[in-house]
Amino acid sequence: MSTFNVMLSAIAIIMLDICVLVLIFSAYRERHTGKKRWSKIGGDMELVEPGKTYPLECDEIIIGRHASADIRLMDMSVSRYHALLTVCNGVWTIKDIGSKSGIYINGSRVKQARLCENDIIKLGKYKLTIRKRRNGNNV
Repeated sequence: MSTFNVMLSAIAIIMLDICVLVLIFSAYRERHTGKKRWSKIGGDMELVEPGKTYPLECDEIIIGRHASADIRLMDMSVSRYHALLTVCNGVWTIKDIGSKSGIYINGSRVKQARLCENDIIKLGKYKLTIRKRRNGNNV
């Protein structure tokens, strides 16, 4: 009877190991698929200022001075909640969410605007350029 119990235990351990391997493989595949999907939706874009890069890795990004902002710009010329970046079908849009100094795209003040690659976004004293993400340049 004890040999039988040992065999059952060994079979149970092998089955458990197989289940764990299947879960790990499934999680890896889902992560890879999710990255590909996000690449299509988000277009692998980033905001860049001299010396700093902000990858755009979710579909809504708040820019501001507040600690809860997704992208923090630490200067009094930037409102606590200055702008909202959103993406839909690979198209990024920026919207002023009550800032005092406004948003400027390529020198023109806007309340809301569709962004194109290499547009220059001015928020307070900051000038950020939106561009395609470059390999090895992520912060």
